[in-house]
Amino acid sequence: MFKLRTPENMQGLKCTHCGDECPEDHPIFEDKDFCCNGCQIVYTVLKDNGLGDYYNFDTNPGISQKSVLNKNYNFLDDEDVINNILEFREENLAKISFTLPQIHCASCIWLLENLSKLNPGILGSRVNFLGKTATISYNPQNITLRKVVELLASIGYPPELNLQKLTNAKNSGQDRTLYYKLGLAGFSFGNIMLLSFPEYLGFEQASVKFYIGYLNILLVLPVILYSGFDYLRSAYWTIKMKQINIDIPIAVGMLTLFFRSVYEIVSATGEGYLDSLAGFIFFLLIGKWFQHYTFYSIAFDRNYKSYFPISATTKTDNGWQSKSLDKLESGDILLVKNEEIIPGDALLLKGDASIDYSFVTGESDLLKKKIGEKLFAGGKNIGSNIQIQLLKKVDQSYLTKLWDEDSFSIDKESKTQTLISQIGKYFTITIMSIAVLTLIYWLVFDKSLAFNAFTAVLIVACPCALALAIPFSYGNILRILGKKYFYLKNVQVIDRIQQVDEIIFDKTGTITDHKNIIATLQNQTISDHELYLIKSVVFQSNHPLSKAIFTALADSDYTQDVDNFIETTGKGIEAKIGDDTIKIGSSLFINGTENHQNKGVFVSINNKIVASFSIEHKLREGIKELVDTLGKNYTISILSGDNDKEEERLKSFFPAQAAMIFNQTPMDKLNYIKTRQEAGHKVLMIGDGLNDAGALMQSDVGIVISEDSNNFTPACDAILGAKSFEQLLGYLTYLKQARYIILGAFVMAFLYNVVGLYFAVRGELAPVIAAIIMPVSSISVMIYGLLASTLSFRKFSN
Repeated sequence: MFKLRTPENMQGLKCTHCGDECPEDHPIFEDKDFCCNGCQIVYTVLKDNGLGDYYNFDTNPGISQKSVLNKNYNFLDDEDVINNILEFREENLAKISFTLPQIHCASCIWLLENLSKLNPGILGSRVNFLGKTATISYNPQNITLRKVVELLASIGYPPELNLQKLTNAKNSGQDRTLYYKLGLAGFSFGNIMLLSFPEYLGFEQASVKFYIGYLNILLVLPVILYSGFDYLRSAYWTIKMKQINIDIPIAVGMLTLFFRSVYEIVSATGEGYLDSLAGFIFFLLIGKWFQHYTFYSIAFDRNYKSYFPISATTKTDNGWQSKSLDKLESGDILLVKNEEIIPGDALLLKGDASIDYSFVTGESDLLKKKIGEKLFAGGKNIGSNIQIQLLKKVDQSYLTKLWDEDSFSIDKESKTQTLISQIGKYFTITIMSIAVLTLIYWLVFDKSLAFNAFTAVLIVACPCALALAIPFSYGNILRILGKKYFYLKNVQVIDRIQQVDEIIFDKTGTITDHKNIIATLQNQTISDHELYLIKSVVFQSNHPLSKAIFTALADSDYTQDVDNFIETTGKGIEAKIGDDTIKIGSSLFINGTENHQNKGVFVSINNKIVASFSIEHKLREGIKELVDTLGKNYTISILSGDNDKEEERLKSFFPAQAAMIFNQTPMDKLNYIKTRQEAGHKVLMIGDGLNDAGALMQSDVGIVISEDSNNFTPACDAILGAKSFEQLLGYLTYLKQARYIILGAFVMAFLYNVVGLYFAVRGELAPVIAAIIMPVSSISVMIYGLLASTLSFRKFSN
């Protein structure tokens, strides 16, 4: 589908817009239109040399230097393009992620996450502030992809659209727009200062002052209309949506300085403040540049999620083997078992698939798919095993991004985040009120200070330091813990962990070790055909008991062709192979009645019990010491779907007051946690993610113990590698202490605003100085958060 143009087949082709020769090394999409690399706009090329029409994307992913309003996005109406860049697509829902280099503050997040207010066809949007990306869900019946992109461009966030989305090529370019704006502002600021030297030196010749004033207006106009336009546009759209954000006082300050200065120059009543205005915008952009530099240098877009060891079962010459996602390539054939996540976009090769896309869309309806149909990454296979062929290289970050999205979660309040939202909501109103009062006061007592003081108040006060405290401090903690095999979904999880007062353990796979479950066949007279049937059925399941039985039958053959496979959570599995019906599970599942005398896993073939397996669980290493120390800080209990066979052994090391509740269905577990929450407790649930997904979601914090990297469980807030299980108490203690880091950031931000406002209100702070101080406060909080979280962990580790 893709090919590289050569000098031979490029010869004679020119852009119909600007006439430039076509670049020789442009990768292109066949049979479409052609886009000129020079002007970065899509245009149709006449057929030439028998090559036909071509379609191309800009190889430099930077934003066009042309106005985005003039940019042609018609290529986004092409079905081939749409199918290649969408992450998910069904009849009434499509999802796509964009890189938006213009994201720079809390106001950007608010505006982008409220796109649905601008167009009802957009169902939702989620911003990754540090990664400068936005994931947008929309209804393709109501709005097209092109209209979505045009909407983003119209509000000042034109997305990067380049070959990376179509070929997975590395993004070799970068957004240079900020550099252009910074350079223009610096040039104008320097020249306005230079032209204003006669005024600084007391040179009062009227004719010279007249011409210098008008020259300064000409110099500052492009600074306002280009370098500072993002702030004006953000303020405009926020007001249009009947909301407020921090860009409003900045925009008001800019316009106040500009119009006041123009009035003074035109009316010859003063020299204006154009040097302060140009300097104000210049230093704001320097602060923005430094934030961008910090974002990319610490590489949060490759943070803890890069270490998460997700893998898949791949077909090789030596049979089925597990491979990590970063080693999978387009064309690989994968085996996806019941309840496993489809790791990448693929074609269904074998099996009738029932796919649950709730991980992607939030809707749990099963979609039936037939051989040859496309399956999207993030879907969960429900039923018997299927085989799929990858359409493109797997993007592991996409799965972990889905994990962090709202579509697979319930509302779990973060007190710190709520506090910051409330502060941001009233901050702008307060600052605007103080600025107006300051203006009124100085107009009465000293008009020469009035507009400078008014503008300085608007500029110096900024809640961005508060907004950056959590993502930088807690974001660095996520990265640090990820290297220690403790993967947290997002920074809000840290806040909820700090509130936990009760910990509930699942038993199987949590207190006991998945890899040390021993299944022993009790009936030695069973036939080879029956063993073949049993092994074939348990092969379909990811449950640890199924895996233990499969291992116990290592010498038996098995088949992957199983019909009507059904796994009933917490009870057992059943399937058909030919004319035989096989059921494997508890006595209650097989017979309809619980047999308390004979405990284990039972097997029936064609409604006749033919075998049973005794199960021996081994405790996880370090569990006794962990429970003993956790019991001193938290209320501890066990909530298990298994019988009470292990109760006496568990009582030997669990606290005497610990509740031990057995024979619980998944719904029983969920309801118990809900009851504890209604009693005022903040509950942390630790499980294996197989029979307790609902309980993990209901809990304030759900942690999955992961030993099998194929079992990626989205229904949790954190994933703890089994090798780090013994360190859980230490990690929880570190996370609880992290609240003092945020408290320190809050104190810094508060003191900065109070001191800055004190001098601004008194008229002792020039607007240009305020413009320097504002980004410095944000940068200080960023650096503080990074250093404090890193040093705190080092102290904890030692």
